[in-house]
Amino acid sequence: MRIEINKYDGGFTLLEVILVLIFISIFATIAVSRQANPDVSLTAAAEVLKAHIRYAQMRAMNSTIPWGVHAEAGTSYWLFAGTDTGNRQFFPGESEDSVDIGADGISISQGGVVSFDQWGVPSGISFNGGQAAIRLSKDSQHSDIAIIENTGFVR
Repeated sequence: MRIEINKYDGGFTLLEVILVLIFISIFATIAVSRQANPDVSLTAAAEVLKAHIRYAQMRAMNSTIPWGVHAEAGTSYWLFAGTDTGNRQFFPGESEDSVDIGADGISISQGGVVSFDQWGVPSGISFNGGQAAIRLSKDSQHSDIAIIENTGFVR
């Protein structure tokens, strides 16, 4: 009695499975790269400014003098200590006393001067509806940074 085994009995070979996975990954890569990709430089600049505002708040909470960020309309902003916005200080990792965001075509279209007291409460910037806004702009895109009035939370 002889039993014949049909080697084409409905399964897939390892080579076929690997080829299908390779094609799926290629198509997925193409699909993801074709999605609308907003300019990441604007998002990155907004995240750095948020971190710098949080840094000023942290410095004020660990000090007896106010610390703040001067971010009025223009292409640069800076850290200051005390009540004089001209008393510029360096942000960590920065080589100059002001941060220039204009090189990437980004500007501060709506801003102000925000300072924090020893409890981290913000002041100096105009609050509307419990929060203040700093807006960064590039071409027709905007990125808003909100500072909550009583807590100084930055989002």
